[in-house]
Amino acid sequence: MRNIFYIAIASALVFVLAPACQKEQDFTFKEINKISVVTEDSSFTLTQLDTLKIVTDIRQTKPGATLSYKWTVYPRAYLAGTAVELSKEKDLKTVINLSPGTYFVQLDVTDSGTGVVSQIQYGLTVNGAFYEGWMVANNKDGNARLSFIRADDTLILNAPGTTNKKEYPGKSLGIGAGIASNISLIYFFTDQGAFRFTANDMFENGTNTAIFPNGKQFSAQVGYGLNKLVADQYIVDKDGLYAGFGPVFYPQEVTKPFSPRLAGDYTLYPYPMSGTYYTTFFYDNKYKRFMQLGYLERDLLTAPAATGAAFDMSNTGKTLIAADMGASTFSTADFYLVMADATTRYLYSLAAGVPAMNQVIGNSPDIATATAFATSSAFKHLYYASGNKVYLYDMLANNARLLYTFPDGYQVKDLEMLRSTSKRLVAGVNNGAAGEVYYFDIGTTGDFVNNTYVKKFTGFGDIVQLVYRNK
Repeated sequence: MRNIFYIAIASALVFVLAPACQKEQDFTFKEINKISVVTEDSSFTLTQLDTLKIVTDIRQTKPGATLSYKWTVYPRAYLAGTAVELSKEKDLKTVINLSPGTYFVQLDVTDSGTGVVSQIQYGLTVNGAFYEGWMVANNKDGNARLSFIRADDTLILNAPGTTNKKEYPGKSLGIGAGIASNISLIYFFTDQGAFRFTANDMFENGTNTAIFPNGKQFSAQVGYGLNKLVADQYIVDKDGLYAGFGPVFYPQEVTKPFSPRLAGDYTLYPYPMSGTYYTTFFYDNKYKRFMQLGYLERDLLTAPAATGAAFDMSNTGKTLIAADMGASTFSTADFYLVMADATTRYLYSLAAGVPAMNQVIGNSPDIATATAFATSSAFKHLYYASGNKVYLYDMLANNARLLYTFPDGYQVKDLEMLRSTSKRLVAGVNNGAAGEVYYFDIGTTGDFVNNTYVKKFTGFGDIVQLVYRNK
């Protein structure tokens, strides 16, 4: 629908005063130039980082006047923010990089001859650009990059760099997504420190010293997780474990600094396992043991041994090289763990915090050199990659079969399962310094549908990690 606006901040007439020396003043009346603006729409809805276009038809009662233009935007909520200038052109065409919310866009049209200003307002709704999808930590052009493949397959390379108009120097080491209640945060870890973003818009809201009391440097893979109760959050790397409150019961604490390193002699694998409602497990590769932390506790303890269990949690004698989630409920979750000793690889599992599976991984080509793993939450299936090959390991049959081979020179860096369905496997693959992401749909037998990928995304640098950002 076309809309015509006639809004002028001025009187309809301009009074011209006769010379003051006359005893009786004479007035000459001059009609001003009335300006109207015609547009197709009066309100707009778009997604953050999309381009807002408003084409105007300017009409005047006295054509030929010199006009100037100013477009501004400001939140609808009272005192929620100040106006931001967008353009000085007649027609608006600009990328909207605003937090999700509702706004007014205002056009001021000024007649340079009279100074009269006409104001026109439009409604604007901005939806978040990063509501759901795959986050891709990668390194490109000497900078750490966090890219985003949205659920609608829109690819946004260097997402926080774009929204915050800055580069993040250094090397990517990991991603953390804390999504719960009305608190949605993304953590990005590099060898230059940690950065925190609001998840819906990727605006930076905390850097290293805001996250850690005395700052912190990282040099290897970093893991992040929430406990099952979603009342504690954890950051873990080879140097230690750090804990923070929130977000469910302590939302006001969620953006405050994490604790100092939790005391103890340990070297943890960077993967928290929130196996039960109140207890989160970690694995200590230094002393080959599981450790645990209770709800709101800050004393990391060795998990006790259980009589008749599939393995001794306090002393396995093996090194953890991979871990991933299996089936999950509101209060518990299962985890599969690939363990190794000097000669053999094993599959362990924790079922709601209790040892459940302990078997040698048999009849599985290239399992000794596998570096990327992902498990299904629907079936007893483990996917693993060695070099450019992807295999499916059937836990019950205790054997594996080759599913897909990438071209020579490709290296699978990360495998991740789309956890909500377990019907899509996502692979982050490097070809030298160039990274690519592939979607494989999974059939009822665990094989790839049509034996190939269904989607491919390019433009990344060297891929480090994939993490799904839930809606």
